[in-house]
Amino acid sequence: MKAQVLYWAVSVALLAAATPRQQGDTPITRSEYAGLVLLVADEQGPVRVLAEALAPRGRFEYRIVTPAEMPPVLAGHHAVFMYIHGAMDRQTEHALIEYAKQGGRLVILHHGIASARRNNPDWLDLTGIRILPVDAPAGAWRVIHNTTHTVVNLAPGHFITTHNVPYDRPAAYLSSDQPAVEATFPAFDLPDTEVFLNQHFSDGRTKTVLFGFRCTDPQTGRTFMQDRAGWLKPAGAGWVFYYQPGHKAEDFQHPAYLQILFNTLIWPGPHAR
Repeated sequence: MKAQVLYWAVSVALLAAATPRQQGDTPITRSEYAGLVLLVADEQGPVRVLAEALAPRGRFEYRIVTPAEMPPVLAGHHAVFMYIHGAMDRQTEHALIEYAKQGGRLVILHHGIASARRNNPDWLDLTGIRILPVDAPAGAWRVIHNTTHTVVNLAPGHFITTHNVPYDRPAAYLSSDQPAVEATFPAFDLPDTEVFLNQHFSDGRTKTVLFGFRCTDPQTGRTFMQDRAGWLKPAGAGWVFYYQPGHKAEDFQHPAYLQILFNTLIWPGPHAR
């Protein structure tokens, strides 16, 4: 009961903070109000910034809960954001998986796919990701700290990557899907944040890759480019989305990233690209 009271209290607070409401950017062509978006987070500061930035766009209500406060059944939510850094218990894991497979829009952010998820094999199966130990001889999990995360649009023309997204600049990028040649793509920069290396795909070509990242290790000067900054994939009757940025609250305040996340909520489906 206490968890449910907190759930509704946070909802009311966010709605009150949303003051000026405007109709969103289109696609979802039903009514102005398109539904409830739940944000499940064990570190709530960054997602509170995200929810408060999205709320004035209208269309959706945003509610933030801890994993312990999460409703046991998630059906009925327009989308669920997952931002869990630490341990994730099986009840939370399976509720999120079932939500996606039963037709939900599951949006995983940043450390929702990181080293702690090695303890959640069903989650890794859902996402089609393998994470190797930090001492693996090749392809080991690694985090680069205090770097600029350059997010590169690898799917120009896709609704999510393109609709009203204000990119900062063009960036040279060499795809990690070799063989490839370097090309120039729209990009934006998130300074002084962190980047994950070596999120290995384990599901062949199931995913649609939306974004790659480019970053430089400040300790060695080496530059890394991997096609892992954002993707989507079908999951049963629903969809799973992953976006790697989000280490700190300021990442969610960048206009391009904020628009991408809003586009994810209003994306009309694969036939519209």
